[in-house]
Amino acid sequence: MNESLTQITIEFENGTTLNGAIDRVKAPLITEEIVARLPIQTRAAMMRGEMRINLDIGKGNVKPTKEVNRGDIAYMPLGDSLVIYLKDAKTFSKVNVIGSIEPSNHEILDELKDVRRGSQVILKGPP
Repeated sequence: MNESLTQITIEFENGTTLNGAIDRVKAPLITEEIVARLPIQTRAAMMRGEMRINLDIGKGNVKPTKEVNRGDIAYMPLGDSLVIYLKDAKTFSKVNVIGSIEPSNHEILDELKDVRRGSQVILKGPP
């Protein structure tokens, strides 16, 4: 297994659970801060085909992009959020893609549309 990857589980209040990984190589300071705070219990909101999860880590851009793919996990400095993309898109503001949802979970991504705005979400690290 790649040592730069940290497996994460994202559990939503409605019962939807996603598995993915964040990659330290893509943004070391951002991923280290997230991993150090796991488990993180926070709130989530669906906005324009993306699930935003509040983080409150206050980091900036490292390798910013506006091009994202379905299943990407990115950190968005504007809004201080972890974002899961439900479709390929060009973002409004620059984001740092730091990981992805496991391909086997891509069919579950559409279930995120049923998550209520402000619902609780828990980000967990490896067991």
